[in-house]
Amino acid sequence: MWRLILYSLSFLLLALLIGFIIFLVGLPKTRTIETMPQADAIVVLTGGGGTRIRAATALLAQERGQRLLISGVHNTVQRDDIKNLFHLDEQTMRCCVDLGYQARDTLGNADEIAKWAQAHDYQHLIVVTSAWHMPRALIELSASLPDTRLVPFPVKASNHTGMEKWRRILVEYLKHVVILGREGLLGLGTTEGE
Repeated sequence: MWRLILYSLSFLLLALLIGFIIFLVGLPKTRTIETMPQADAIVVLTGGGGTRIRAATALLAQERGQRLLISGVHNTVQRDDIKNLFHLDEQTMRCCVDLGYQARDTLGNADEIAKWAQAHDYQHLIVVTSAWHMPRALIELSASLPDTRLVPFPVKASNHTGMEKWRRILVEYLKHVVILGREGLLGLGTTEGE
C-alpha cells in the first residue's frame, strides 16, 4: 500500500516538473508594438508596477485599438492619477480610456473585460499582462468571451528578480494547473491567440 502511495506521489511530482518545464518553454514571447495587428480594443490587467499599463497606453498611442480598458483598478485611484502617471492627455482619457474598478483577481478581470467588450461589441482584443500571467489570463478570458479573438501582448515583469521571480512563476504555474483542471472538468473552450 505504501509503495503504491510513494509511486503515485513520485509520478505526480514528475508530472508537475515536466509540466513546469513545458509551461516555461510555452510562455509567450514579448512583442514590439510595430508587430502587433490592429484590434478593436486593448485591455490590460493591472499589476506589475505600472509596466503593463505603460505598454497598453503605448499600444493605444500607436492606434492598435480604439479604446483601452484598465481592469482591476484600485478604488483609491482616480482618472487624473492614471492621466498624470502615464502622461496621457485629457482628450485621450475622455475618448479612449476606461477604468474598471470591479475586478480583484484574474477571474474578476475576465468578467469585467467581458462585460466591457460586449457593451462595445468588440470582437478582437489585445490583452496586456505579464508573460507568466498571460496563459491563465487567456484561459479565463476565453471562457468569458468564447467568440472573441484574443491577441496576447506579454510584458516582462521587471519588478521581480532572483528567487522572488522564480517563486512568482512557480505560484503562477500552480494556479495555471488548477485552472486547466477546472476547464478540463467543465469542458469550456480553448484560448485563441497569435
